[in-house]
Amino acid sequence: MANTRAIEDRGARGLEVPRRLSLAGGVDPTRSIYLFEDFITDHIAEDSNVVVNQSGTPTTAAAILATAGAPTAGHGGWIAGSVDNVDDEIDEVALGAKPWLVPAAVGTGLVVAEIGFVIPTALTARGYFVGLGDAETGGADDDGMLSISSGITLVSGATGDAAGFVMSSLATDADGWYTGAVKATAVGTALNVTTSSEGPSNVGPAVVDDYTKLRVEVDVNGSCYFYGIVSGAGQRSVVPTFCDFQNAAITAAAVLEPIFSARSTTTTAVEWEIDYMYGGVAA
Repeated sequence: MANTRAIEDRGARGLEVPRRLSLAGGVDPTRSIYLFEDFITDHIAEDSNVVVNQSGTPTTAAAILATAGAPTAGHGGWIAGSVDNVDDEIDEVALGAKPWLVPAAVGTGLVVAEIGFVIPTALTARGYFVGLGDAETGGADDDGMLSISSGITLVSGATGDAAGFVMSSLATDADGWYTGAVKATAVGTALNVTTSSEGPSNVGPAVVDDYTKLRVEVDVNGSCYFYGIVSGAGQRSVVPTFCDFQNAAITAAAVLEPIFSARSTTTTAVEWEIDYMYGGVAA
């Protein structure tokens, strides 16, 4: 269902979410909730902001690396890893120990997930999901919160609800980015935003080592707004542009968190490098 109201490019707001009190200055911590992980210090092993799950025996264990990232390696802090070189294994990185964002609670605000990353090495024999999911991990038998294994058919790995971007070498457009959602296990329709964006420009296609920034926003009704950019020259400062709207696409009362996943589709390792993860809500 197309959106009938004017779309403001929320992506241009960047990472800021907190609202200021109408009283004398300051941020109201009871109304604004947000978490930004920049992978500069080691928050993986303990006291963690992120949960990393690598099924099987990962080809490369997740770690913060100064050599990861593009176009400038190491700039801003990066976490990287590589999926086990066995068919149908998966690496998942979730922001938060458990889901912590509820669209129904935001009032006139928005639940937001934004992730900056690159796809290193290759685009073949792999799949990625970037967005919001209702669990920190789906486990070894999952292909991600949403995935495509044939054509343009979305497959859900969520417990009930998820929304985000999917790239799959098994899809009709093997290097295209698709948007989609699942609502209470009912899977929606994928939109190829690389070829048919509803916004001012298309997203992608995916390119090895091109900086990619994808953002999903959800309002109090469970409607989803998608923003994205793939930029060879840009890094961090690039602004994702609006590309899709899906009306009441997820359950508004679902508890969600930002999540990134990479999966193998054959016996080939799948590399991934994440610059930052951001989640927030302003009620």
